[in-house]
Amino acid sequence: MAEAPQEEGGPVRFMKQHIALDYKVHVSPLAARFGEQLRGGQIVGSRCPRCGLVYVPTRAFCPMCTVAMGERDEAPLPDRGTVTSFTILTPIQYHGQKEREDYALASILIDGADGTVGQQRLSDIPLDKIRMGMRVEAVWAPEDERAGDPGDRGYGFGNALRGWRPTGEPDVAADEFAEHVL
Repeated sequence: MAEAPQEEGGPVRFMKQHIALDYKVHVSPLAARFGEQLRGGQIVGSRCPRCGLVYVPTRAFCPMCTVAMGERDEAPLPDRGTVTSFTILTPIQYHGQKEREDYALASILIDGADGTVGQQRLSDIPLDKIRMGMRVEAVWAPEDERAGDPGDRGYGFGNALRGWRPTGEPDVAADEFAEHVL
């Protein structure tokens, strides 16, 4: 085999190439049900029958008590919560990148849940006004746009939610959500 020619300046070389990967996600019945409920405009968690902790998205068992959970343990939740942490992202430009402007992703503690949901898009607020403790509400996609994968993978809200926006309610005191900050 012939040795590849090296460019001036060293052995590191760059190559431009498009790579495509087709795959299919197989979801659990629990995750599929979670996605179905999101399509209906409802956020549902799982409440452990032993310790009472509420997990979002739903889970098949409580990791603290190792107790199985199912439909009987579903806990409908409001679409409001509190920002427990956030980050501002500046998109790196690469082929196919559609994001051009800085944006914010946050961890949201949904009212009634005992854990946060991460990487939630914040909207309708200047980036320099975002703060921990800020009260937010879900911005739902129109029902006809929730088809496909609204959370079917079981770890997010898919395309059912467009993001979260401020409610205008007073901020929550830090000691009320401190245990949920990552």
